[in-house]
Amino acid sequence: MFRLHDRTSSALVARARRATLLVSSVAMPAMFAMACVTVNIYFPAPEVRAAAEQIVDETWGGAGAPAPAPGKQSGIARRLLLVAADVLSPPEAMAADVDVNVSTAAIRALKDAMRKRAAELKPSLASGAVGIGKDGLLVQRDAGGLDLAAKAKVRRLVDSENKDRESLYREIATANNYGADRVADIRAIFAQTWKDKAEPGWWIQESGSSWKQK
Repeated sequence: MFRLHDRTSSALVARARRATLLVSSVAMPAMFAMACVTVNIYFPAPEVRAAAEQIVDETWGGAGAPAPAPGKQSGIARRLLLVAADVLSPPEAMAADVDVNVSTAAIRALKDAMRKRAAELKPSLASGAVGIGKDGLLVQRDAGGLDLAAKAKVRRLVDSENKDRESLYREIATANNYGADRVADIRAIFAQTWKDKAEPGWWIQESGSSWKQK
């Protein structure tokens, strides 16, 4: 009788251990996935958008029309942040409300170079020789009225500007510890901001390959 009881107890203990291991194997990946989701929620898209508007105004003079009210993407981001504030502890929720650092030495140097270059590029944008591509980079699109020397100069300006824009996005990600995987998000926010801030008469590439004059 005691032996039967011992065997039964051993079987129950072994079964409990297997159940514990099974729960752990399921719970750990789930907890890791939740942690990843939390990190994604904390990317401050509205604040990055505000920083992008500030930089575009500083470097290109802010001559374009005012940026439209936050669209669907910004609204979704704000709602996600509100949800995070409801379900997370106060310190974690407050971590989402951060300022975007755009004043490092590297970022200041890039903004200064872009500001100085803008005066040389704006005539080409006004004439249509250069347009703003769908990715927010400049494109030499219609330089038929320029001689070879002028075309070469515009090409150098466009290449230098695009290089600095890409460097700017990486520097913003680095300065704010967003990680390299967030450079694409920063690029997309800036791309829309460059187009929103474009001056009337400039050419903007739409989602496909067609161009539209603002």
